Amino acid sequence: MFLTSKKVWARFLAPLFVLGLVFQLAGCGDNEPEQRKAFTEYLQTSIINGTKVKLPALTEEQKKAFGNYTKDYELLTGFSDQLNTAFSESMQSSMNELRSLNSMKAMVDGREKVEKAQTEVKAVQTKLDEIIKKTADSYAALKQPDDLKAVYAQAYGKIVTQQGDLAKQTLVLLDSTFDDILKISDFLKAQGDKIEYQGQVVQFTEQDALDKFNEMNKSLQNNQQQLMAVAQKIAQLM
Repeated sequence: MFLTSKKVWARFLAPLFVLGLVFQLAGCGDNEPEQRKAFTEYLQTSIINGTKVKLPALTEEQKKAFGNYTKDYELLTGFSDQLNTAFSESMQSSMNELRSLNSMKAMVDGREKVEKAQTEVKAVQTKLDEIIKKTADSYAALKQPDDLKAVYAQAYGKIVTQQGDLAKQTLVLLDSTFDDILKISDFLKAQGDKIEYQGQVVQFTEQDALDKFNEMNKSLQNNQQQLMAVAQKIAQLM
């Protein structure tokens, strides 16, 4: 008797659950066009038409206006937050230490600091690849109407693709810069008493050694110039 009663209740409740689901979906659908419109306009005016990539947190009023599309916005802010964390937490201390290497002699004596910084840069490169892949996978999984999809793609390109590319360029150039510093450091150390340090510069007694040093230093300066160019691009976006 109990089993029969249970089956009856199941048959009775099932339509109610379905009906409730229909009402729920219908309720969401009623607001979706307005939410999509509000979110699309926000992406266009605040991100695409803007010059900066620093995204503000949404207000409670905006979250309500965007509805479920708030999660699509959080994908963009989440990438920026992870990117900033990867750089600041992993590299800030070592980069500050490198500021003390303001002469050729300091670079030779502070070789371990350079090695440490380079190791951290490589770790951030790995972390950045993970962040970009995770974000790209989430982006690919988004279900958006075609009109919103086109606008969102532009916002994604500016926030994720552009920032990601600049971050990659920065890390590659830093890695190359540290390679140059380490090569110069080893080269100068190998010269022994054939060179003399005078303030921030170094004096050579042999022309051949000077020529080799100038060649290595030229590569270092080239990397530094490229880093400055990338840094300027980043500064313009922030």
